[in-house]
Amino acid sequence: MISKIADIKPLLIVGRSDPAAAMLRLRELAMSDDWQTREVAATALVEIGKTHPKAVLAEANEWSRDRDHKLRRAASEGLRGIVQLDPAGVRPILERLRADPDRYVQKSVANVLRNGSRKQAAFVLELCAEWARSADPNTRWIVKEGLRKLAKLRRHEVVRILDSLAPSA
Repeated sequence: MISKIADIKPLLIVGRSDPAAAMLRLRELAMSDDWQTREVAATALVEIGKTHPKAVLAEANEWSRDRDHKLRRAASEGLRGIVQLDPAGVRPILERLRADPDRYVQKSVANVLRNGSRKQAAFVLELCAEWARSADPNTRWIVKEGLRKLAKLRRHEVVRILDSLAPSA
């Protein structure tokens, strides 16, 4: 069983030097029925993204289109570090996942927004302000959850966004 990043250290080493060589195995791990294995795969994507953000963005773009919710969630999780450096690069993937019907994916998208708010607060606020106009209940849920950290730091802007949430359809 894979329960920690050390369990896939050789794969991570390969991924840091040649991301394409590791992605097929990471995809398999991300689709595992075991949640710890999925977490390790997501963590590996974040680690590889530190040195190869474009490769992780390309893979996440593909994974975000998959029918398997576990793989879509891994696509989102892999963006957690990249969003702080390249919010424009992660935006198309977040846009694709913002109305995802699976709560597992929704939670991850909200996590990415919260992570992004550390260094890219303006991006998160702008994106959430746009998404707040959506009538989709999943998007509205993500906006609320994604703004939790910013609610303390940028209270007035967050309140304005939350007050503008489109009514339920």
